[in-house]
Amino acid sequence: MKLSRNAILVLLLLSAYSALSIPVIAQEGPVLQLAVAVAPLAGIVDDIGGSYVETTVLLPEGIEPHASQLPQSSVEAANNADLLILTGHFPWEEDLINQTGKPYISLEDYEDYGAELSPIPGDAEHEEDGHDHEDGNPHSYWLLPKNARAIANATRSSLSELYPSLDWFWQSMFDDFVERIERFLELVGDTDDELGFSSLKAVVVFPAEAYVAEAFGIEVVGVLQEGENVFISGAELLQVQLALANGTIDLIIGSDIARLQAGGEFARQLGEDTSTQVVWWRVIFFSGMSDYLSVMTYNLGAISSALESEQQRGINPIVTYALVGLASILAIFAIAEAVLLLRKSSID
Repeated sequence: MKLSRNAILVLLLLSAYSALSIPVIAQEGPVLQLAVAVAPLAGIVDDIGGSYVETTVLLPEGIEPHASQLPQSSVEAANNADLLILTGHFPWEEDLINQTGKPYISLEDYEDYGAELSPIPGDAEHEEDGHDHEDGNPHSYWLLPKNARAIANATRSSLSELYPSLDWFWQSMFDDFVERIERFLELVGDTDDELGFSSLKAVVVFPAEAYVAEAFGIEVVGVLQEGENVFISGAELLQVQLALANGTIDLIIGSDIARLQAGGEFARQLGEDTSTQVVWWRVIFFSGMSDYLSVMTYNLGAISSALESEQQRGINPIVTYALVGLASILAIFAIAEAVLLLRKSSID
């Protein structure tokens, strides 16, 4: 029943998001145009702005996010925006700021509201020191619930500055967003109680996956691809392969961004070679999902499904052998009983 219960919990949460009560005010259209760097940020921004904002995602789906330039249509959208909402990580963002001269919020603003960069996975030099390093992991930091909450709060503040008369609305939307994050974290805890993923260790393909792992309590002990074309050394790879083969590392975790790079195919092959489960998450592109919590719920479902599949794959052979053994024992008893009955009948 655990599988059914987990599936129902996820469906209930997704249904709850669509049924949220949002303050309704008569209006002719959005009051602010926002240009947002990536889809996950847009999902957070929409949860704060509601129908009073119109967001345009600047990075088209399927384009390598670390590319130096955006399509001209994205530049035009930025020029027409009232506010730019950026990550502070991609090289093309600085160019947009200089080209458009538009007001913007970025990583420094989110940090003012409590966002922090975690250490790069497997960086032993900084792991013991905790968070908040200038050289921390800038890849998809927006997916950690604490950081998403900080981004939402910074967005609320900026919208209030641009349109003060709706300050009460922005605040109510932010309060609702925080409440839904808390409900999501409760779901993560309940699912972890059933599947125990917080006891697992994983290697990620790209540092972007580490923040989702952190949200779920999964320990990331290494990364396969440290940069766009930078892989771990041969000696480090050998250690990872041995750890995967002997079960010291439980999972390989990749993502939509990893699929755009050589590391994605490398991870699939590594999983096959070591018989290790590969879990694929979404960190940059939402593919029809409209909000941050839907994507995080999708990622929770992905790890849950992978672990349930792994448990079934690991348990079924044992159960099969046990049943075969039990059947053999019962057959022996049946034969012995038949022999005794035949002897008894012969004597009679």
